[in-house]
Amino acid sequence: MQDPLAPPDPQHTLASRLALARDAALEAGRNAMRLYQSPSLTVIDKPDGSPVTSADKEGETIIRKAISSRFAADAVLGEEFPETPGTSGYRWVIDPIDGTRSFVRGQPTF
Repeated sequence: MQDPLAPPDPQHTLASRLALARDAALEAGRNAMRLYQSPSLTVIDKPDGSPVTSADKEGETIIRKAISSRFAADAVLGEEFPETPGTSGYRWVIDPIDGTRSFVRGQPTF
């Protein structure tokens, strides 16, 4: 049993989650820019008619892996994959590329 007067485990603090969010977003962003205006970018339409790209899916995968490696008990709600339930009381919400239509069109407003 953990001592209730002990300082919180740094792995479970909000600051460590914010640092992970920044690092994961930077990595996902580098991946998105690698695919931006690239012939290797794939685009499909979701059932609702909105586009999803390989950059969206890869970005969400990058972020989900980062979260699960450090905070496996946190819930994750993403735009491209099913929700992962959690038990920690924390819930991450991921939108890998906000403005996918602009991204697909090569407009730098995503």
